[in-house]
Amino acid sequence: MGQQVISADEHLVESFEFWDEWLPHSLPAKWRDRAPRRLGPGVALDGTTVMRTFTLFPELVTLSDDAPGATDLAARAAVHDGHGIDAAIVYPQRAMAMWGIDDHDLRDACFDAYNSWLAEQCRLSGHRLIGVPILATVHRPERTADAVERLRELGFHTMMLPNYPRQAHYGSTDMAPLFTAIETSGMPLSFHISEAPDGNGPGELGSYLMQSFQPFRKLWSYLVFAGIFDRHPGLRVVFAEGGISWIPSALDHADRIAAEFRDHLAPTLAHEPSHYWHTHCWATFMDDPRGLDQLGHIGADRVLWSSDYPHPEGTNDRTADVLGDLRDRFGANTAAAITGGTARAVYDLE
Repeated sequence: MGQQVISADEHLVESFEFWDEWLPHSLPAKWRDRAPRRLGPGVALDGTTVMRTFTLFPELVTLSDDAPGATDLAARAAVHDGHGIDAAIVYPQRAMAMWGIDDHDLRDACFDAYNSWLAEQCRLSGHRLIGVPILATVHRPERTADAVERLRELGFHTMMLPNYPRQAHYGSTDMAPLFTAIETSGMPLSFHISEAPDGNGPGELGSYLMQSFQPFRKLWSYLVFAGIFDRHPGLRVVFAEGGISWIPSALDHADRIAAEFRDHLAPTLAHEPSHYWHTHCWATFMDDPRGLDQLGHIGADRVLWSSDYPHPEGTNDRTADVLGDLRDRFGANTAAAITGGTARAVYDLE
């Protein structure tokens, strides 16, 4: 296979057919009437909206939903051809709203249905779309090994978890079966930006977007200082859509905290925090000039370019220019790694 351009973070909008047909018909009969439904721009369970972003700022949702190829696979292929993209890692658009379902059995069945639907879309795309399924076992970590094997059987190369699940803490020893199963699978774990807005009054949209686009300093440092990478040395993590400019200051501050508060931190880390970034972690970016200024500190082998299609903040019609700028700035070999080669290695793509 020749050098490919792989967009490491895009979104496949779940179609009305998924919500109206695939999802309810995939559930046991006892739950079909309780299946989540599209409710205007949002998603509803038993008539209650469970993800506020889509209802507070419906204009943002419309921009994504109405983009060519948001749901249609042939149209997405045409968009990719026009932008010079060979393949894309695709994340959910609304499906993560189902974490709002309190009935864990129903919720897990809904995620199983979504993952099966996503696998079928990837197959129909000729595997130009590489799906990121949702791993639903944070509240039942002992089930993770079987769940991960199911994802592998569906043909997936990665999986995602919520950033801050309710009533679950990744640093807890109860989570050992979850991280052990992910580590043993050899597949990378993905986290994606998913901040919820506080409201829709004056200034709320801008504030929400500012927070949404750089949320990973807290999550990365939590994974590090909780000792998760020490306990699971084979664990690999991708942080999607949060850009890369946050990384240098996070590494500097984490190393300083580890040194200055050494006698107060628990557990004791085996390495400086920055070590875990350079051996376990990657992040996606779209067009991040300040982050690219510090690429030597971040590591050129730790960043993955993405278009974020069909989101309005993505590179979209600027994609060719962004890719060209990367080649001009860093040379053909480094740019090829950033725009595809590293993604192929991280996700073990043929």
